[in-house]
Amino acid sequence: MNSVLTSLRSPHIGRVKALHTSKGRKAANEFLAEGPQAVEAATKSKRFKITQMYVTETALVQFSKLLVTDPIVVSEKVMAAMSSVDNAQGILATCIKDALPDLNKLTADSNLLIYCHEINDPGNLGTIIRSAHALGAQGLVLSPGSVDPFAPKVVRASAGSLWHLPFVVNIEFEELVRSAQEVDMKSIAMTGSGKKVLNDFIKVLPKKSVFIFGNEAHGLPIEISKKCDHQVRIPMKAGAESLNLATSAALVIYAASNALSPIE
Repeated sequence: MNSVLTSLRSPHIGRVKALHTSKGRKAANEFLAEGPQAVEAATKSKRFKITQMYVTETALVQFSKLLVTDPIVVSEKVMAAMSSVDNAQGILATCIKDALPDLNKLTADSNLLIYCHEINDPGNLGTIIRSAHALGAQGLVLSPGSVDPFAPKVVRASAGSLWHLPFVVNIEFEELVRSAQEVDMKSIAMTGSGKKVLNDFIKVLPKKSVFIFGNEAHGLPIEISKKCDHQVRIPMKAGAESLNLATSAALVIYAASNALSPIE
């Protein structure tokens, strides 16, 4: 039986809590997987390997199948101090932030990508990652100024998909376009002022496409939209101002993925 870590002064707490912040994650080159769903995804993925696992005595039994490394058993109070959520689920792991894929390789190997320009909400980003993985996008590209995909709220909202979907960060729009043009990938701006309607555009969707989404509050800058190969909108009923960003992305990914290769 493992001894139980009970001290609230343990350096393990400080090490884990540092990963709640962007500065701490950058310094340690690690991030957190909290809860059984995220930990299970980490154990099965070839990306972002687990470096250390922490469990409570209850979780040691409840999630025994997830214990691929020798865990540190902690008290409920220590787990609560480590966790970034109010109701800790008794298991968390630190994971290495391995090298992200190369942009040029991602555009070359993909038929459907999503680009988010200055996305701010971690819940939205996590949901987009989850939708992209589940609905058939091959990758995600984030602009500078976007929320950190390794932030705890993003990781939780991704529901394990963070370990499966390839993504790259800090990519300026112009850099994305240059890479996409090299492989004849077309850029599609999703904007409320788009002249083309998604329903019709999907019927003639280019074989290689990257859909461009803007910020939650301000949308996509006009200067970016104008530089895209196509400007497309999602039709809505009269009186509806806009859709949530993550909802819009899910609709587009599903429609585009089905057009390129039907989801079964």
